[in-house]
Amino acid sequence: MQVRTCTILTGAVLVFLLTLGSLAYGESATGKLNINTATIEELQLLPGVGQATAQNILDYREANGPFTSVEDVIKVKGIGDRKLEQLRLYLKTEGKTDFEPMENPSPEESL
Repeated sequence: MQVRTCTILTGAVLVFLLTLGSLAYGESATGKLNINTATIEELQLLPGVGQATAQNILDYREANGPFTSVEDVIKVKGIGDRKLEQLRLYLKTEGKTDFEPMENPSPEESL
């Protein structure tokens, strides 16, 4: 019984911390990234997108042409429902990119 309670409590704390992290990023990031024109470097600025996922997005775009909707990103290898929901706020398929990610303060600024 104690193990189950501890597991549930640990899970609840983890969900809380992940949600808090997402909110902090969401409050600091502004604008949207056009996934049809974004470079690999720009894609990697998105939360949860590393080099492999960014490259998969570029490969998909090259093989299939431009994305017609943000929801089409789910067709990219490595992007599922959860990641799509995480990225949806930061993506668009038309217009100029105006996405500005959260900036990490330099060590001097945090003193």
